[in-house]
Amino acid sequence: MRSLIGIVVLGYFLALAAACSPSAETAVEATQQPVPVRILHIKTQELPLIVEAVGRLASDREVTVAAEIAGLVKTYHADVGDQVRKGQVLVEIDDTDYRLALKEAEANREIAESRLNLSRKVYERAKTLLPRKVITPDDFDKAEAEYVSAAASMSRVKVLVDIAEERLAKSRIRCPFSGLVAERKIEIGQMVGSGRPVMTVVDLMPMRAVIYLSEKEYVQLDKKDPVTVMVEPYPDRKMKGRIDRIGIRADDRTNTFGVEILLDNPHFLLKTGMTARVWIVAQVIHDAVLIPQSTVLYKKDREEVFVVGKQQRAEVRRVTLGRSLGDRIQILSGLSPGDQLIVSGGQYLKPDDKVLITAFGQASGQ
Repeated sequence: MRSLIGIVVLGYFLALAAACSPSAETAVEATQQPVPVRILHIKTQELPLIVEAVGRLASDREVTVAAEIAGLVKTYHADVGDQVRKGQVLVEIDDTDYRLALKEAEANREIAESRLNLSRKVYERAKTLLPRKVITPDDFDKAEAEYVSAAASMSRVKVLVDIAEERLAKSRIRCPFSGLVAERKIEIGQMVGSGRPVMTVVDLMPMRAVIYLSEKEYVQLDKKDPVTVMVEPYPDRKMKGRIDRIGIRADDRTNTFGVEILLDNPHFLLKTGMTARVWIVAQVIHDAVLIPQSTVLYKKDREEVFVVGKQQRAEVRRVTLGRSLGDRIQILSGLSPGDQLIVSGGQYLKPDDKVLITAFGQASGQ
């Protein structure tokens, strides 16, 4: 029995000595297989800081045209959806009364003109007779007063003619700018008063995309920033826009700032109220480091990535994250140009593991 125990103890010490020998360590390393990985060579590039927002399209201008005089609607020359030009007659009001008023004013002008001519002649003659004492000073004063009165009456009548002409002209309601008729508010034969709306005209060339941004995004904007717009009905069309107005006061309810962007609309495809997605390149960061977001390991109090270190071993790097751009994310610190980032196979790695870069595993694009 004692001899058996001795043999077991001797065998244990021999095994322990063998395990601690250099040749055993070498054998364990020899059995460890490198982990196949794909890598990405870190390079710097430009990172555009894009402000994205959703808004609605609005007309560049919209005016409700109103009657300036009272009268009966005689006819209208445009209806909803019609394209109109600046100065075009939209609505005609019956002008019978205004034409008669103009004729009366013109007749009164002729009378005043005749009176003025006669009083002028009398006054001119009185000026020559007074020094010769042919007429008395009282007679001269009367001639002068009559001439001044006639001249004043003539001026007044001319004003009345101008007013009559202006009222007659206002019986034709004209378009203030080129655009489209959005609404007609009258019918033929309808009686309208001064100030009564008759039509609404909108200017859809260009259009405005109205968006609202948070103060963090708002402060980055400049009117020269490139803008791209996509409208929901035309998802395959990316249109170029330009910032026209940047609000200077935040909305009291939403604490956001309004921004208006102009869009060309040559064929009137864009209409008021359409939904628009807007991308504004507010800034471009040069020499930025971008990596796939899938390579970041999120720990409790830090973010890490695996890189290929010395002697082809996996090395852990603690990184500081910046802005994201699609499926990529900016690295503010922890990686430098030339580092070999492990982008595939890292889920099987532990620090200091040997790695094998696969022949077709190098990811060249960023």
